[in-house]
Amino acid sequence: MKERIKVGPGGVTEAIVQAIHDKWKEEEVVKLRFEGSPSLNMMRSHQVLEGKTGGIVIWRSGRSVVLYRGMGYEFSCVKSYATSKSVTSNQNQIGNEVVFPEKKPLFDRPNLSCESISATDANIESLLDELGPRYTDWSGRDPIPVDADLLPGRIPGYEPPYRMLPHKARRSLRDAEMTALRQLARSMPPHFALGRNREHQGLAAAIVKLWEKSAIAKIAIKRALPNTSNERMAEEIKKLTGATLLSRNKEYIVLYRGNDFLSPSVRAALVDKQHQVVTRQDDEELSRQKALDSLFSDSRSVKGHSVAGTLTETTEAASKWGNSHHLISEEEREEMRRDLAVSKHVSLVRCLERKLYLAKMKFAKADRALAKVQKALVPAQLPSDLETVTDEERAKFRLIGLKMKAFISLGRREVFDGTVHNIHLNWKHKELVKVIVERKSFAKVKHIAISLEAESGGVLISLDKTTKGYAIILYRGKNYRRPHILRPNSLLTRKQALERSIELQRREALKHYMLELQEKIQTMKAQLEQMRTGGKQVNDTLFSDSEDDIDEEGEEAYLKTYSSEDEDYDNLIEGTL
Repeated sequence: MKERIKVGPGGVTEAIVQAIHDKWKEEEVVKLRFEGSPSLNMMRSHQVLEGKTGGIVIWRSGRSVVLYRGMGYEFSCVKSYATSKSVTSNQNQIGNEVVFPEKKPLFDRPNLSCESISATDANIESLLDELGPRYTDWSGRDPIPVDADLLPGRIPGYEPPYRMLPHKARRSLRDAEMTALRQLARSMPPHFALGRNREHQGLAAAIVKLWEKSAIAKIAIKRALPNTSNERMAEEIKKLTGATLLSRNKEYIVLYRGNDFLSPSVRAALVDKQHQVVTRQDDEELSRQKALDSLFSDSRSVKGHSVAGTLTETTEAASKWGNSHHLISEEEREEMRRDLAVSKHVSLVRCLERKLYLAKMKFAKADRALAKVQKALVPAQLPSDLETVTDEERAKFRLIGLKMKAFISLGRREVFDGTVHNIHLNWKHKELVKVIVERKSFAKVKHIAISLEAESGGVLISLDKTTKGYAIILYRGKNYRRPHILRPNSLLTRKQALERSIELQRREALKHYMLELQEKIQTMKAQLEQMRTGGKQVNDTLFSDSEDDIDEEGEEAYLKTYSSEDEDYDNLIEGTL
């Protein structure tokens, strides 16, 4: 069968269904080929094709499908003859009253009658019928959404809905509420199908009407339409409705009506009440003004004018009290400045002490997390009977190992079970293995080399510094036997090694941060004593960066890259391993 019908990205549309029925007039089977997004889920396209056409898929391979019309397929001429015959019989029975049958579509979409679906689905169907015409080319699940492109683009006098936030209500959504609404919208069928980028006033009015029954409005974006921009659609609809955008992608746009949305009945009552309040205030103000006018008309004229709240009062006060600074002596002014500087210094010292307290709490928390990770680590000890290697063999192995191009890179996880596994895999075909370690401290690299020698059971040949880092050469030995378990159970896994590295990094950063805070606090306290005794001014350079990010919430506050070159870091690692 050479002739076939192409089904594009739009899926099984009305035109495709009509073409299939026209083809069935000549042949019993029709071959179709799917292209675009419908070809990604051929099982779904298979079901949609059978549901819309009433045929049977008898063969499917890749993106090609063969559709059989079925043995009970009725041609249009047979249907028209049966229809005319039923009309004639009705005319004979009723007489002058003629009853014409309803026009049916080319295919019967399943599960659309209110008798065969639940009450909730029936309510959804009736609600969508009130919003507008349906999108006939919809290939998704039921119910069929409203075709937003058939709604009017402009409505004369349209205004966004009136909104008012209830008392003690939050205007924006919390993260948990946003997540819950997104999960709810993910399983919800779409209410509208949209294809144009602008002129959405009719759609906005329909969405506002939908919000009276549902808090979420879901819009499906039509496929196979050029120049569709979901970003522009979402911004336009959000501007017309004042909604909260929950999610947006190339398939759907989900809008929440907002916490300040009001139903039409509540909106009308509030507007009426507000109008009554404004009218009452105007009446009270008019009555008050009339009473004041009648009071002053009967009294005598006031002698002079009041200067309260005028420029004259300001001028008199400035002339009387504006030059009061001469009442304070220079010594008192200097004492006030000193007290102000001391109080500021004391507040800064307290702030740094609070930061130091928080840092100590985080340091203790990092210690507990590190101890929890290190529970699974049982480092191996060096065997007492190491294989001896002569100086000539060691020099030869060193030259061969340095010339090797293949190597194992040791990163931030350091020695874990995967490292030993890779070493044994290399020893399967070679006697030597080269491990590259990028560290600044030679003592740390030496500790890693000894750990690799103990865990792998090999012989450490040399430890040299190269352009790529330190190169560790390991020899498997003359009596090497491959172990049954290549990954030692006494070492950490890849995930646990990464957690250990993060905790060590956090712990080291907190340690240095605490030392800096302690030095700064001691310096500022000494300076404070000098200020109280000798009147020394505050040195702002000591606490210019006191607003550090120790108050940041979360575990990522100290996950910054830090490299230490002192011996404390080496002693810390050796103690933990």
